[in-house]
Amino acid sequence: MARRIRLDQIGDYAEDKLNQLMRVVVLETDAELKARSPVDTGRFRASWAIGENQTGNYDAGASTSTAPVALNYTLGNEKIRNVYNVHNSLPYAEPLANGTSKQARAGWVDLVAKQMTKRARQLADTIGRQD
Repeated sequence: MARRIRLDQIGDYAEDKLNQLMRVVVLETDAELKARSPVDTGRFRASWAIGENQTGNYDAGASTSTAPVALNYTLGNEKIRNVYNVHNSLPYAEPLANGTSKQARAGWVDLVAKQMTKRARQLADTIGRQD
């Protein structure tokens, strides 16, 4: 049986569902970029960061942790009205994205973006059918 939502609750219900979608897409994008990152020392993979309404400089240094790094927000508190940037500010990030590594072909970041766009559509469809 379909869930019943009062007319005055539709906006809050829809916003909650969209926030769920945003949360999953942001965190999965971060994880996918890290998984596909070429690795020498692990610094590049560990230096991906998620910014809310901003980008910033983040350098993991010698760390090889793949835990999400959040700049200007709290992980798990993603909201549909914000813009999230998953970025890597190391000086060699752009050359690696353009294929200077034998481990990752040129365009691999664009492939992740396309994959996550498709994933967002799938999630929206699933969320729309819940309840």
